Amino acid sequence: MHNYELDHKLEHVLTLRAYADVERKPVNSKNYQRILEKQNERVHELMKAAYEIPFYRARFEETGTTPDDYHCAEDLYKFPLLTKDQVRDWMDEEAAKDPEKYKYWHVSPTSGSTGRPLRVLISPREYAYVTANWLRTMGYGGFNPFTGKTMCRPNSLHGPVKEYDSPIQKLGILRRKYMSDTIKQRVDTQTLVDEINAYKPDYLYNHKNLLMRIAKYVKENDLYIHQPSFYTPFGEMLDEPSRALLMDVFGPGLIDAYGMGETGSCVIRIPGKKYYQVNSDLFVVNVYNKDLTGPAMKGMMVITPLYKTELPLINYTSFDQADSYMKKGLRFVRGVQGRMNDVIHHRDGSVTEWGNISGIVNYIPEIISYRMVQETYDDLTLMMVRNPETPVEKQEEIEKVLEEKLMAMFKDPNFKITYQWLDEIPVDPNGKLRVIISNVKPGAIGEPEHAGEDVGSAEIAPNDTEAEAAAEAEE
Repeated sequence: MHNYELDHKLEHVLTLRAYADVERKPVNSKNYQRILEKQNERVHELMKAAYEIPFYRARFEETGTTPDDYHCAEDLYKFPLLTKDQVRDWMDEEAAKDPEKYKYWHVSPTSGSTGRPLRVLISPREYAYVTANWLRTMGYGGFNPFTGKTMCRPNSLHGPVKEYDSPIQKLGILRRKYMSDTIKQRVDTQTLVDEINAYKPDYLYNHKNLLMRIAKYVKENDLYIHQPSFYTPFGEMLDEPSRALLMDVFGPGLIDAYGMGETGSCVIRIPGKKYYQVNSDLFVVNVYNKDLTGPAMKGMMVITPLYKTELPLINYTSFDQADSYMKKGLRFVRGVQGRMNDVIHHRDGSVTEWGNISGIVNYIPEIISYRMVQETYDDLTLMMVRNPETPVEKQEEIEKVLEEKLMAMFKDPNFKITYQWLDEIPVDPNGKLRVIISNVKPGAIGEPEHAGEDVGSAEIAPNDTEAEAAAEAEE
């Protein structure tokens, strides 16, 4: 059996080697061909590795293909799609079958439906690429992750974190500081502002809702805050009002990175660019048509991390939508829509998807954050955070506009919407903020049943795995 204990001990060395291997510059005319060649080579190597795994061998046989049929991103359209439930069952089975083998592996937990979290097993060598991928993403705008100062959320959301500097950090290398705020140890916003101003980070990353809370507080109170050279909000999709507020307060260095806890950061928008590039040397991001039968330029993203070869995730369904285009064989993305699983249920069995609601609320600049909760089939609550530049007196006018547009969109006269204005939307226990929550179980007419679902868990990266990996690499 492979010596995973040794790999675990050498993980920092493996990370440096992976960092040297990845493409560290944004896609440009000089590295286009090299990135495409790396992607093609890794697609074939991944499929050769998958062919030796019983879970995937059955999928090859189902399609009548072999590894020789896979040499580029487009070839993966021949292979079956992989769902979260399938991954959950397979990973749980693997972990139970051979616990000694996975003793030194990492586990990337994500929020799961019906109380069953998804645990993705990641070998130390694969985890080294997770870390390297995030470090190079941080560096796309010019930040040096080895000499610059980073400030981030604690790598544990569940309790206090011990602050210390390792010997290498005392030399000014890989410096970082954790912010105080955690889910269970909430601190006031002024404390967070003071911490940022005192440390003056070159790179700041944290949950979007926390950075929005700071930005709103700074704006409302006309405060000074240190502007990092670069920053990344994660945990939720960015819309234009939140993007505008963050850039107004924290400056132009916004690196918008899409990813999932299961896969890693793979679709990146760099400051000054209007498009997102795909980290194509380590990922395939294919886009499928509406019925998921073949390729499209606009539709659901299906993600394959090419570095994950020991327990692969091939054609993993994201349920997030992309508007994309191809250039010289590489995919680029104009825009991303997430949480397409989150829906409002109607009594007749139909649903209203997240995108229909966001198409209204996201284009009201007076609202910088929102959440819609469906308590029963007929009762909806829309929680909103007002843009600091919008006077309180305008709230009633905004509610009237929302009522007219939302009711026209829902086409359901039974719906009653209650509007709530808050200073901050309460976050979920995992630190993220779901935009749509339905406590109605489909088909439960009469008394509502709580579905207990946590669907649509796509997130802005760095996901928790990457954030923790980067922090661990710095220690």
